[in-house]
Amino acid sequence: MEEEKTYFAPANRSTANDIVQENKQVGSQEFFTKIFNAMTGIWAVMDKNRQIVYANDELISLMGIKSSDLILGKRPGEVLSCLHSMEEPSGCGTSRACAYCGAVNTILESQRTGMRSVSETNISSMVDGKHKSWDLNVICSPITFNGDIFYVLILQDISGEKRRLALERIFFHDLLNSIGGLSGLLTILKNETDPDEIHELINLSEEISRNITDEIMSQREIHAAESGELKVSIELTNSIEILDTIIRKLSFHEVVSDKYIIKSEDSVNLDFETDKILLQRVMINLLKNALEATEPLGNVITGIRNYENKIVFWVQNHHVISKDIQMQLFQRSFSTKGTGRGLGTYSIRLLTENFLGGKVSFISNETEGTVFSIELNIKFPA
Repeated sequence: MEEEKTYFAPANRSTANDIVQENKQVGSQEFFTKIFNAMTGIWAVMDKNRQIVYANDELISLMGIKSSDLILGKRPGEVLSCLHSMEEPSGCGTSRACAYCGAVNTILESQRTGMRSVSETNISSMVDGKHKSWDLNVICSPITFNGDIFYVLILQDISGEKRRLALERIFFHDLLNSIGGLSGLLTILKNETDPDEIHELINLSEEISRNITDEIMSQREIHAAESGELKVSIELTNSIEILDTIIRKLSFHEVVSDKYIIKSEDSVNLDFETDKILLQRVMINLLKNALEATEPLGNVITGIRNYENKIVFWVQNHHVISKDIQMQLFQRSFSTKGTGRGLGTYSIRLLTENFLGGKVSFISNETEGTVFSIELNIKFPA
């Protein structure tokens, strides 16, 4: 039989009849199944083609289904509705992005060595039309039944721990930087005698205070968005006013200290309806990311265009993102800045696609550099 197409893991799949027989084979092991179903956590048994042939009650309950029959024959990413599991005809493990998936690599390592393998992974899913991010500890171990090798897969949800670490490293790091800047300004202000300088220092202090409030509100919004508690407030706003406000807010941020934000001259001036606070939050994150990737004295360009009933806010810098990073950009725990960072692009997609009803996309190549776009389906005022 001709090998199925794959960009990473083997693509061939067991037949429906094979899955039924394997399910009976595992299910007949009474001692094993009793222990298996008594264990807490998400457990499954896979065959040599990484397809689930048996699952415990917790996995079935997690997916909101009544019978394990609905997930038999599926691979882990397909059960969790991983976005990349839908990119290729052969499913989970066969897309280009799968090469960076901790779950697939853990399973392949266990198959290769015949030993227990452990790692962490992040899976981005689409559940009920909403983006969901899973941070998982993945354990895979071979087991033999009647001479046939199967693989026990254990998935432990560590999203809370990952999120806490990310908040500690991002939120408190940025907050302390802002507070340090404010403290420095107040020290200078205390010793300043020139009225003009005092006025300028007070203005800068007020702006930094607003930035600190913004940082706190940003983290609050991400938490509310992940828990489904974020309230969207639609109101009439103006595209140029939003962009000007964003650029003004960032002009006092340390990330712009030796760089420039340029507003595209052809930016469209439109009145439209959206949640302008969330849109500002998304655009500020995009611009911060672009500025951090820009060399000193370099510039970042931003603008607005529209077509049909859509409006697009975009941000461009000259840095090209490597292919491996592109594959992982929107994962919650992934970052080019080190362990525990990575809420930036994740929150951009979370807020845009789950709450603003829009779409995030990007291109990155030698010709155009990197361009991120926020496309919104908007309602124009009557």
